[in-house]
Amino acid sequence: MTPTCRQIAEQASELLDGRLDAGTRRAIDAHLAGCNGCRAFVDQLEATRLAIGRLPPPEVPVGMRDDLLARFDALAGGAPAHARVEASRGGGAVRLLPWTVAGGAAMVGGLLVLAARHASLAPTDLVVSAGLAAAALALAATAHRFAARHAALGTAAAGLAALAAGGGGGLDAGEGALCVAIELGAAAAVGLLAWALARRIPGVPARRALAGGALAGALVADAALQVTCGANLALAHLAAFHLGGVAVVAAATVRLLRSTARAASA
Repeated sequence: MTPTCRQIAEQASELLDGRLDAGTRRAIDAHLAGCNGCRAFVDQLEATRLAIGRLPPPEVPVGMRDDLLARFDALAGGAPAHARVEASRGGGAVRLLPWTVAGGAAMVGGLLVLAARHASLAPTDLVVSAGLAAAALALAATAHRFAARHAALGTAAAGLAALAAGGGGGLDAGEGALCVAIELGAAAAVGLLAWALARRIPGVPARRALAGGALAGALVADAALQVTCGANLALAHLAAFHLGGVAVVAAATVRLLRSTARAASA
């Protein structure tokens, strides 16, 4: 019996892990040979899994660690009053940063929905969109301490959303290019906001904040597209373009983290 597109999506992980029996594998291979959408989904899932597998363990930049230790030593040793006030202000700014970046991400998502020509009110789309928005705001709130594991979690959230909302349908290159452009634009907007704010706060690595803000922006755009994109019911479209756009941004953030670590250790 030939499996359906939804069954292919449900068994894709087991397929890539080699955990399917020979008969099921042959049936899936036959389906993939004639279905461009499912083949694109499986290829994208495999590329994402490989990228996540190469992610480095999280690290604390040497410069940030030394700065925090120096501040602690100064406070413990009875630093001058003006130094304590400056440290207090910096701590307040650090606490304010997550809320500001999250607010910026929420504003970008809201503007994308308001600017759309139509918005879906289907319960599945609304639930998936809300889940993506929550993941985006959580990432925005941790932008100042963004790490490689956050890139993996953001990509996984986009992948789960595609599986939950997607069904039959083919690829629309024109619509897909627009979706990726929207995700990249939102990533740039929120990432630059986080970077500009972090630069004003002593001890906060601006490039790390840029990476976290960028991935939060891509995810909040994915959340908006879930209710505004005309092809939001096609699993192939969601995998190739919605998940694909988030995966591109996630890969860029990992490269940025690596360059930050190299610069700190140089």
